[in-house]
Amino acid sequence: MIGEIHEALRTMLQHEGKIPAGDIDITFAVPTREWASGISRPTLNFYLYDILENLKLRDMGFERLSAFPSETQRLHPRRIDLKYVITAHFKSQTAELEEQEWQVLWRVLATLMRNTDWPDQLLPQEVRSLDVPLSAQVANPETAPRPSELWSVLGTPPRPSINYVLTVPLDLNIEYLRTLVVGVNVGIRNTDSGEVVYSVERYGWVLRGPDGEGVAGAEVRLPDAPGLSFSDADGIFTTRLPHNEVSQLLVRLFGESNWQILGSVPGSVEITLPDEPLPNEPESDNPPAIKPQATKPQKKTK
Repeated sequence: MIGEIHEALRTMLQHEGKIPAGDIDITFAVPTREWASGISRPTLNFYLYDILENLKLRDMGFERLSAFPSETQRLHPRRIDLKYVITAHFKSQTAELEEQEWQVLWRVLATLMRNTDWPDQLLPQEVRSLDVPLSAQVANPETAPRPSELWSVLGTPPRPSINYVLTVPLDLNIEYLRTLVVGVNVGIRNTDSGEVVYSVERYGWVLRGPDGEGVAGAEVRLPDAPGLSFSDADGIFTTRLPHNEVSQLLVRLFGESNWQILGSVPGSVEITLPDEPLPNEPESDNPPAIKPQATKPQKKTK
């Protein structure tokens, strides 16, 4: 990931910042006195001096990757701050640019500030697959290191520099697999005879909102049938009929007074609420009646 980030920075500065690749090198070295004395060409250096997790952006939630009944969830990526100090090292003036080191730094500063949110074409493939943007802070005094401490450790005299912090995602590849119960048979036996005196079958469903997340606390009924189920925190509820025998369900959301009639694809185990809810009706414990579908009259045979 870091290597791809560095190549993308080179591309950004050379194409948009107009830093000529043939005249100025862009490196990612530790700018010690020995390194500085060994360069032979004008050089723009990004010194990666620290790698820290951005705790303000930590998200311990999970992203749902696969649907009911076998659900896979992946932990959201961590956000990592890559902290750079950018310096220019010129031993001689470049005829093409006719500018001093600090003027090149000024051009770099403007380019980075125009791209605090990285454009899609520069994002590494790993970042694109995570669908998490890259964001940067440029010349922010709150994130800058102390110049005296930085240059004294490197053993070089202080020089003009730009502080640059790039926040990138880190996928920990932590997944959580949960198998949900599609059907269950509950029976009560007589303790003396062992005979089953009561038995009931229940079939599991998931109620989802328009955003795909589970809807909790909703009342769910079958049309023209007794019984009631409540969806849990993940939107899971049960019915007494199997999935392939259910074409419609009645749903009343928590805190709402109206019932909604939702269609179900026979055999499906998911019900999705529409984007626009039905208007509220007077509160009632009785669900609306389902109008039977019209059927063609059958011809009488002699």
